[in-house]
Amino acid sequence: MPGAVSQARKSSIMGVPAPNKLYPVDLATYKDDLEHASYYTDNLPDDVDEPWPYRFEVGEFVWVRTVGGNWHQGKVSGQPKLGRTRENDGLFYPVIFSFKIRKYFAPLNGELKPDSPHTRKLLEEAGWI
Repeated sequence: MPGAVSQARKSSIMGVPAPNKLYPVDLATYKDDLEHASYYTDNLPDDVDEPWPYRFEVGEFVWVRTVGGNWHQGKVSGQPKLGRTRENDGLFYPVIFSFKIRKYFAPLNGELKPDSPHTRKLLEEAGWI
């Protein structure tokens, strides 16, 4: 179509990053450093915005940071997909928050945390709860 501009090109022209492509992933064969539960507790973040390598389960309660920088409680609503995080490929989890919004978030981007005592402590220290 003449004169048509792709969504990715339009986004780059306007200074907005293009949406991240997400791909299905087989968790049974997907390899990362998170295969041992001790990895989660040995690598706790010191700040609420730091990445926290973590594997989530469907139905697990979480905290998510939206594009606007606000933190909300949510619930993992399905299986993760693979996509590009800040530094490497990583898992993006679908989360429902604010009763109706469903978006994908990546723990390696620092935008998804388990609803745990440590996370609530970090959010409290940052003035969110």
